[in-house]
Amino acid sequence: MTSLKCIRIPSSGLIAGLEPTDYIPPETVQSGDPQERGRSLYADQTGQLDAGIWECEPNKHVIEAAPYDEFVYLLEGHIDVIDDAGHVETYKAGDSFMMPRGCKCTWDVKEPVRKLYVVLTAEAYQE
Repeated sequence: MTSLKCIRIPSSGLIAGLEPTDYIPPETVQSGDPQERGRSLYADQTGQLDAGIWECEPNKHVIEAAPYDEFVYLLEGHIDVIDDAGHVETYKAGDSFMMPRGCKCTWDVKEPVRKLYVVLTAEAYQE
């Protein structure tokens, strides 16, 4: 899905084309039922850069090692991200953050979340 022109990324209202996703492995869910949905809106020619929209229901899940670098812009909801030391960072609609590849943390999704994401896959680091 490549394009040589600017691509509008929707940020509100009903977003067409969201499909069930399975980014959260079931064995990492500590509570809740994620019910994820998402859609890639752009992938570069190499498949190493991807941007899109993702949403899920409240849940708490552990990320053992983030598989890619990810920029997140939260459109809706509330997430507490808890690091290994127990430090909590709270993110709400309008906030953005980076989650580096290899990051270990727990996402405590307090309210239904909708985010814009941009990820750079691990393959981008291989020569």
